[in-house]
Amino acid sequence: MAANLEVITTRVLEAPCEKRNSNNAKYIPRGPTYWNAGVFHRIYMEMEENFKIFVYEEGEPPIFHYGPMMDIYAIEGHFIQNIEVSHFRTKDPNIAHVYFLPFSVTMINEVLNETDSHVWGPMKRIALDYVNLVAGKYPYWNRSRGGDHFMLACHDKGPEISFTIPDLHKYSIQVLCNANTSEGFNPTKDVSIPEIYLPFGKTDGMIGGAPSSQRSILVFFAGGLHGSIRPVLFKHWENKDRDVQVHQYLPKGVSYYGMIRKSKYCICASGFEVASPRMVEALY
Repeated sequence: MAANLEVITTRVLEAPCEKRNSNNAKYIPRGPTYWNAGVFHRIYMEMEENFKIFVYEEGEPPIFHYGPMMDIYAIEGHFIQNIEVSHFRTKDPNIAHVYFLPFSVTMINEVLNETDSHVWGPMKRIALDYVNLVAGKYPYWNRSRGGDHFMLACHDKGPEISFTIPDLHKYSIQVLCNANTSEGFNPTKDVSIPEIYLPFGKTDGMIGGAPSSQRSILVFFAGGLHGSIRPVLFKHWENKDRDVQVHQYLPKGVSYYGMIRKSKYCICASGFEVASPRMVEALY
């Protein structure tokens, strides 16, 4: 694997040095966001061609190799399902760049925490037992202390469960919807994954809308009264302006997604947590 990475690094360094923008139509990145659009594009193409993920096969559904496909935590199930059949997946752990721990935090909570209480023991123990299992069976965890392993969690209990395993929390990549630094999210190694609400398990009928010029509402927000930002938002704007539609509860018969499609802008005000499908809904 080291030799493979050296070859890829050489290719990237030899990529055309096109600062900022590129006039070459083959280069998709444009604009001042990129220090070097050419190198960025080259790295991405190398990743598409060479990046490999090893998925540990140990464990049985519904906690392992399975996740929710509908509702607010649907990204867990869709991610796990897709990575199992992805072209990035390799059956040879010796050529993998990263290793996936295929447990679903949502299913851990659903199966082991039926009363939705905060009895953490069984939930933390199953994650710890799984890491101990693969660490004892394979050499990959111990050689990097989990630094090339990653876990996925859209459920808010993901960060707390990861604290149970010090190396997992400190060194591994946490792919989280709840990308809250106050709960241990580390932007230098962890990954924020978008949360999406799928009431029927698919995005059919949920994507797209009229252009901005054809939208009749300037700003829209609807959500519960919690956190430190929303009370201020409601104080200044709730039911104050026809063009600024701010609600705790939508009027009967009014569609949330219909309001999004009528609005030029959507406010994504954080509540107690930073995890919310609101940003994704506003974008798509």
